[in-house]
Amino acid sequence: MLTMAISPILATLVTVAASVAPTPAPDGRIPLAALREATLDVPGWPADNVRGPSGPLRFHDGSVTIEPRETPDGQPPYAQSVTILSAAYGDVDRDGADETVVLLGALIEGGSKQLVAYDRDRAGHIVALGRVAATTGEVRDIRADSARVDAAGAVSALVGDYQRCCDDDTPQIWQTRSYALRDGRFEQVGGPTRMPLNPHVTQTRVTAGKLALGAATGGYRYGTVDVTLTHRRGAHPEKITLWFYPPDGLERTGAGWPAVTTRPDGFGVTVPAPPAGGSVTHTFGFRRPAALSGGELSLEITTAPPMGQALPWDSSAAAPVS
Repeated sequence: MLTMAISPILATLVTVAASVAPTPAPDGRIPLAALREATLDVPGWPADNVRGPSGPLRFHDGSVTIEPRETPDGQPPYAQSVTILSAAYGDVDRDGADETVVLLGALIEGGSKQLVAYDRDRAGHIVALGRVAATTGEVRDIRADSARVDAAGAVSALVGDYQRCCDDDTPQIWQTRSYALRDGRFEQVGGPTRMPLNPHVTQTRVTAGKLALGAATGGYRYGTVDVTLTHRRGAHPEKITLWFYPPDGLERTGAGWPAVTTRPDGFGVTVPAPPAGGSVTHTFGFRRPAALSGGELSLEITTAPPMGQALPWDSSAAAPVS
């Protein structure tokens, strides 16, 4: 009798449970117009590329303006803005609703880029699911509007080995790589994992020590500066031209200078490139009238044959003059 008494109750509970539909996942398809005026949680930018602010950033007209900031010599510059470049949509977390994949740029002419996936929580707030891909290491560019989300939730995009700026026409290598959300973070699941050698792109760096001028002799102070050239990766140039831009009164001296090419604001010398993957240091002599002091000796390098620099800030250095 007890069993017969409980059975109608159980039947009612089963009927009620069956009639309650699962709560649908929040709609994470965020229109571009809404993104451009939203507060987005931006992941940190790569350490080997243009830097910018991260964390919650309030966008207006698709951009966040950044106050100018100085960076140490030889380090990536700080961006002038963080900008929304494009957006794509698809179900990246397999919850039955679309999410939004945004290409962000930390820009100063060129700059860093990263693909970031966003969703909405059940309160309607925009939340970050994570960074899909970024311009770091061998990847220096992500093509705008190239991101796609397939039926399995994988995000694909075109990534490049070099980022052009302004009138630069250096040939680039592009690859399609795909990424998927695995255990709370995005991992590469398709496409090449390495960039082939691009004969038009190098990573060759210049650094300089201090130019310390000694005691006055005959009305001038004399000193030398060490300039180091390092080939890190990429194509190996045959020669390097070092361009010097001296402060007032600083002039070259000594017999160790190669043939000099002059410009209105400076001069250049051409030297053999460092060995592939290695470094070479050159020492140059200067003098300056004893009455003048301070400033810095700016340097730039160009390659022969001409090549694009994978990291543009590797092409310049400054030697403090004391």
